[in-house]
Order: sequence, then structure tokens, then C-alpha cells
Amino acid sequence: MADYDVVIAGGGHNALACAALLVKYGLKVLVAERNEYVGGGVVTREVTLPGFRHDLYGSSHVWIHVNPTFRTELQPELEKHGLKYIWSTDHITGHPNRHEGEGIIVYKDVDKTCDTIAQYSKKDARRYREIYEEFAEIEPAVVKGMFSPPSPPSYLFQALEGSRAGLRRLRDYQLSSRAFTQENFENPHVQAFILGWATAPQTLPDQVGTAQGFYIMIPSIHYYGQAIPEGGSGMLAVSMQRYIEASGGTVLTGATVDRFVVKERRCVGIRLADGREIEAARAVVTALEPRQTFLRCMDAGVLDESFLRMVRHYSFGRVTICRVHYALAEAPKFANGADMDRTAFQRIFGTVADIDRQYQQIQAGVAPTEPFLWTACWTRMDPTRAPAGRHTLIADTFVPMELASGEDWEQIAPRYVDEVLLPQLRRYTTNMDRDNILARHIDTGPSIARANPCFVDGSTTGGERTLAQMGAFRPVPGYANYRAPVRGLYMTGPSCHPGGGICAMGTNTANVMLEDFGLKAPADL
Repeated sequence: MADYDVVIAGGGHNALACAALLVKYGLKVLVAERNEYVGGGVVTREVTLPGFRHDLYGSSHVWIHVNPTFRTELQPELEKHGLKYIWSTDHITGHPNRHEGEGIIVYKDVDKTCDTIAQYSKKDARRYREIYEEFAEIEPAVVKGMFSPPSPPSYLFQALEGSRAGLRRLRDYQLSSRAFTQENFENPHVQAFILGWATAPQTLPDQVGTAQGFYIMIPSIHYYGQAIPEGGSGMLAVSMQRYIEASGGTVLTGATVDRFVVKERRCVGIRLADGREIEAARAVVTALEPRQTFLRCMDAGVLDESFLRMVRHYSFGRVTICRVHYALAEAPKFANGADMDRTAFQRIFGTVADIDRQYQQIQAGVAPTEPFLWTACWTRMDPTRAPAGRHTLIADTFVPMELASGEDWEQIAPRYVDEVLLPQLRRYTTNMDRDNILARHIDTGPSIARANPCFVDGSTTGGERTLAQMGAFRPVPGYANYRAPVRGLYMTGPSCHPGGGICAMGTNTANVMLEDFGLKAPADL
């Protein structure tokens, strides 16, 4: 007799969100995680000096606050187990500028944001506001679209193709981020700010079909805001683990999944690398990426070749990151002044030409020579992450997974950080000298992939966000509803809709399962 109703392979935050919702409805759940800690891409650790807590991967929590199931059903429970969000109530992100003016700041207040854009272009500020205001018309559809199984691709076209305005919007959705930016914004500094923001999920500037994101990206930050958990991003995962265990569930760490056990065409459990088998009475959930799930962990003959071919061709892209974590004596001071300093999170882009050059170098397999930077000094908002008066800083950029020179990222990364990333940061700051840097820790694609095999080749997005891998096509056509092609097996994680980011989309999978089990009515979803 099975010891658990549901067994989940993988302990990332989406797996934990799925488990947390299932235990809330009375199911007995086990989560098996290969690492000695849970969280996947939502992990906080002391990697530089004692007392300095660094978010190793995901850190800014935006999309999770759009998730209605998380907000209403899980967050109140997690707050009883240590989750406390600290909100950016005014300054959200800064966009320093070393060429002209004081830079652009995104505030929670859209009026203040438009004022800072208007320093560069009043016309661009008006267009930004228009995109924000139009969100009111589509917000319910956006929320439902992200946090339900994806609709058939034709639904969007059917909804919009009946009017000139709708056709214009459909046309905009087909544009690349660069084309949309250049059509809608005129000032070169505003263009760099907007285009740089759009590439955050590792989409390419000229990738067609990415412009749809602007109608969500721009307004959502003002509608929903941005927050971080006190104590580190990993406190989201820690609170989920505590809640699951307090509710009768089990979180098993140091447990690598070796096989999904399939009997009579139904998945009935998992086998761990140490030989233990754990049975599930109702279902198994995989939070592993598709290649691990269906190529490594599934016996031959279980799946048909046409499905396996799609899995083999699932793309994780060609882009990874080079990231340095600093322990600092004091927070960075930006040359653009005190308002820029008040933003804990900065996106540092030069010009559109600089962005073009970086992606050309990535395409050529060359380490970018003048890279854009994302930096985050979360201790400005949360002083518990460092000893009194001290600070942490993340600085990273996009780089090619493989270098055309044949060099290894782990070998060249220390030199790259010292000779490229840090000098680039110093162009925008006034105090990032050696005396301010107490210690550092560097991560690149190889170390990221070792830490979590779901970060394939160092990609942290769960798979490219291309038209062929989004919505009803994610992870593969015909299986975007979180049900795998083996009975009793469900899927969750960033390789599923709606994709990567801290959004707790594991609730999507759990809602589908609860509906299948007759524990939650479809009207509740």
C-alpha cells in the first residue's frame, strides 16, 4: 500500500508550491530533492563571508504576487511559517545613465515614473503611460492566461481579429522587442531602458513575437509592485517546506530521483538513486526539466518516438550568465545621485548600440567586452541579510554558453569579473574600489548547472521563450495542460506554462490535479 497520495520529483519553489496546495486540501505528499536544501532557483546562502546572505539565482519577486491562488490560499499559511515580504513602496528599479541626465527610475507610482522618463522625452512618457492604462482592459485575461492551463493559440486571434484596433494589437504582438521599442519610443536613452528591460527573461532583441510582453511588463510592476522576502529569497522555499511538514507532508533532501516507476502504462512512484522506491496512490509530479524526466528517468518503450523527438529538440537557448556576489563595507553609490542610490535593483544599459554589440558577441561565442549589468543591493531593503552596516551586492550579465575560443567559463571568470564586469560597474558608481569589497563569489554556467541539473548548460529560465515553446506549445505540443503522456504523471516547473521566474506556477499544476481528483471544482480555478 502506498505511503503517500502524491510524490513529487524535485524540490524547487514550483514543486513546493504544488505540494503546499495539495496538502492544504488534505493530501499526503512527499517531495524528493537531490540537494541538501530546497528551493531550486530560489535559494539564499552564505557564499562570501559569514552573515552575508546572497540570493544565488532568483531574487526579485514580482510575478508571484499576480498569482491569485498563491495570494489567497498559500501566502496566509506561509506567513505563519516565516515568510515576510518587504515591499518596494517607492523606488523599484534604477536605470543609471553615464551619457546624459540623471537616469530613469521606475517607481511604484506611474506618475513619478513618467516624470523621470519625461526628462528625456515627454512623448515617450506619454506612450509609457498609455501602455500602463491599457492594462486595465486586459488584466483579468492576463491573470487567467498565466495561472491556468494555456488556451489554444487561435483563441487570442479570435478575440482580437474582429476589429481594426484588435488587428493592430495582434500585429504589435508579432513584433520583436527591438522593433516594438523603436516604433513606440523615440529617445535613444529611453529605447535602451525599455529594450534592456525586455531582455530580462533571456529573450533576444530581434526574436519575433516577444513584443506582447511589453503590454504586461510595463504596467504589472506598477499594478502589483516588487517585493523580497526578509532574510533572503530562499525564505519562500523554507516557509513552504515548513508548511508542508507541519501539514503532514514529507520533504526528503539528498534524494536524487533515478526513475519514474511505470506499471501498466501508469506512473505509480519514483525510484531514488540509492534504490529506494516510493509509491504514490494518486499521482506523481515531475518538477524536473523534460530531458531528465522523459529521457533519463523513463524506461525505454514507455513513450512513443514522436514525443521523445520533441523532447530532444526542446531548446534551452545559447545564453547563460556570469554573476559575482560581493560582500561590501558599504552599499554602492551611483554617480546619478541619491535617488538612484535608493533603488535596491538596477538595470545598467548604455545605448541600443551597446545592447546590439553584446548580443552579436554572444552569437559569435565571445565574452561581451562592454556588457550591460543587472545589480541588486537587497540589503538596502533588508538589513537582516548582512552584518550591521554591511551590504551584499549581485552583479551579473548575459554571456554565451560556449566560448568560440574553447576556453572554460570557470577558468576565465575571475579575470572577466575583475577586468570587465567590475570596471563597467565603476563607470556608473563612485565607491566600488577595492577597500569596499570584502569578499566575492563567482558563478558561471558550469557551476550553475552543477548546482541544479534543471539549469541546463547554465540556463536558468527553464527553456527558451520562443513562439514555438510558449503557451500551448510548452513544454511540447499537446501536453501544456500539466498532464504528461503517462497516466498518473503530472508536470510542473519553469519548463511548463507560463515559463521561468518566481511565480509559484506549481499552483497551476496542483489546481489541475485537484480538479482531476474531484477535490476542487473547475469554477474554483
